[in-house]
Amino acid sequence: MPGLIPLLIVLALAFLLFSRPGRISNLMEDLGKGIKGFRKGLSDKDDEAQPPAPPPAQVQDQASERQRDSAQN
Repeated sequence: MPGLIPLLIVLALAFLLFSRPGRISNLMEDLGKGIKGFRKGLSDKDDEAQPPAPPPAQVQDQASERQRDSAQN
């Protein structure tokens, strides 16, 4: 059988949660808004952190060009 103090604590918490109608729904609504804001913040950081990559530039091999030039001469 539970003691008197834990029983009073549980009753006090139940009274605080259920004393006003709609209190739990308001808490859940605020929690949902917080989660949405957190996810939006994470996705915004990802968008800023990874700018679009520039198209790859064509790299010319200078050593092979020198060999071709010397072979033609």
